[in-house]
Amino acid sequence: MDVVDMDHVALRVRDLDRALEFYHGLLGMEIRDRERFENDEVPYVAVVAGGRHLHLVPTDEEIAVGGEHVCLLLRSDGTGTRAELDALLEDLRAAGVDVEAGEPYERYGAYGRDWAAYVRDPDGRRVELKLH
Repeated sequence: MDVVDMDHVALRVRDLDRALEFYHGLLGMEIRDRERFENDEVPYVAVVAGGRHLHLVPTDEEIAVGGEHVCLLLRSDGTGTRAELDALLEDLRAAGVDVEAGEPYERYGAYGRDWAAYVRDPDGRRVELKLH
């Protein structure tokens, strides 16, 4: 058996509505499984990037986020430039999202080197937004 791809990653969240506002409302990720969650069929609401899911799992427990992060690839119908990333970061700042100091800058990733920026989700988790 070989590991060939990723299916999903589960992220614990303190406030599901705030998490959905960030991942869906601000970043535009599609919501899945909300009805199944509300019917107690699954313990999460999923947001989708490409074919991969982030399972947002509500918890009352304190969430200790450390150096780990989630990297989301960005692509636009246009050219996918740093200017577009800068505009997105300004929109996120205006919405109250914490954008780390000095962002964006070029980083290496699975698809090579390109512009990226770290922001914080409502639970303080680092989310890397990377052009691809």
